[in-house]
Amino acid sequence: MALTRQSGRRDIVLFLLGLALLYAGIMAAKLALWQANVLMNDWAFYNNNFWNTNFRDLWLFSHDRYVQFGYPSYLNEHFAPLLLLLAAIYDLMPQTYGEALLLAVHGASPIVSALFIQATALHLLNDRRLSVAVALTYALSPGILWPTISMVYGFQPDCLLAPMAACAGWALATRRDGVFFVAFLLALGVKENVPGYGLILGVCLMLFTPRRRLGLMTVIISLVVFVVASKGVPAITGVENRNVGRVWEFLNDVLHLNPHFDYMLSEILIGLGYSLAFLPALAVWPFLAMLGPDLLLIGQVSYAKLVTWHVFLPVTVLGVCAAFGTARILATKHWPSWLDARIARPRLLRAYWTVMLCLSLVAGPASIYLAYARYIALASPVDNAVVARAIALIPKEAGVATTSDLEQYFARRAVVSSRLDVLKKAGEEFTYAVVNRAAITPARQAGTLGDMTRLDECLIAAVERAAGAGGKLMDEGEILVVKFDRMPTIDCQ
Repeated sequence: MALTRQSGRRDIVLFLLGLALLYAGIMAAKLALWQANVLMNDWAFYNNNFWNTNFRDLWLFSHDRYVQFGYPSYLNEHFAPLLLLLAAIYDLMPQTYGEALLLAVHGASPIVSALFIQATALHLLNDRRLSVAVALTYALSPGILWPTISMVYGFQPDCLLAPMAACAGWALATRRDGVFFVAFLLALGVKENVPGYGLILGVCLMLFTPRRRLGLMTVIISLVVFVVASKGVPAITGVENRNVGRVWEFLNDVLHLNPHFDYMLSEILIGLGYSLAFLPALAVWPFLAMLGPDLLLIGQVSYAKLVTWHVFLPVTVLGVCAAFGTARILATKHWPSWLDARIARPRLLRAYWTVMLCLSLVAGPASIYLAYARYIALASPVDNAVVARAIALIPKEAGVATTSDLEQYFARRAVVSSRLDVLKKAGEEFTYAVVNRAAITPARQAGTLGDMTRLDECLIAAVERAAGAGGKLMDEGEILVVKFDRMPTIDCQ
């Protein structure tokens, strides 16, 4: 008995050590990309959203989105009131610490989720080694690590959904209904796709388990939150929620038998490859219907792929279902007796999860390295001391146009943008420009940032013309700072 207890402790220690090393690897990659000025777009957008929130008249406000779409809050893009809590914490920190917090939260997503999945599997299987194998297979899955590196974005709110889904799974397994509803309500406050998961989960609980009351409450809460997201927020702000609108469009297409999808064959094969690590989830197949609406909607959006942050929740639900499915396979009486006689189910499942874990131990670190290598090539050389002097030259209330690599440095001001459509529409609000000529690199021109780099080139050319006509405040190294009365014309076909 003492030997078994000691072996169990060793398994848990190794599991925690493995997660610590994985988190260290994830954060090393994310911090390196941040320091190399690879992070942009949504990275600057979320930092700006959080900083702009004053909890009086500005609630997750972005000047860019206001000019582009006319809505006064991020809640009109995604129903994410929980981000207001993150904004409150962010606002208390200096800029560097606030940004580091966002990186750390995003990077911790698979780690925290794996802890809950291990606890779920341990409760269901009463086997420490098997539960550790299930959880580490999830944490090391390329399907969860690619979105954790998150390309050039650094932070996405979807990362919050994975730990909440894993926590809800643990609460279901241990019959902690209070914890389940807390996790579920928190997830509902992150994105408007969660009510779809809740609705299907609730129906499955009512149809396939004795927990009908829990299922009914889950359905009711899901419907109420979706109504609030789709009708309540627009009633307050006067602007329709853009992504909830996509849901209605999709439902209309389905009803008229005219749905369309943006998945390529390669994406589908990649998704199926990720799913092979969670085959026991098929034993609880009705619950896999939770993934359907989200995957269909992801297929509606051109920039949403099966390797982006959009799959945080689907992959985690698949991992949780795999833990429940493993327990179901071991417990079911509907199993060929001849197979049990030849290969006992516990031995079969241990062999399966051991193989999956071994593959993940190779695929996981490889995913981090390949993602890092792919995106560090897009590094933009920036002299931080020169940028600091440029920031000091510009009044806090002034609108600033920047190249995409510098936007993150100016995120803590009301009006800042690297988007040409915004600069053209609201030119009178931009009276300063700070551009980095070094942002135009061969790797950025030829890679995934090709279109953005072309726009940066157009902005740099316009600012250099303005500098030649007067108004140049600083030209040091590759950084050019110019002041003007109105944003100059930007010619970019």
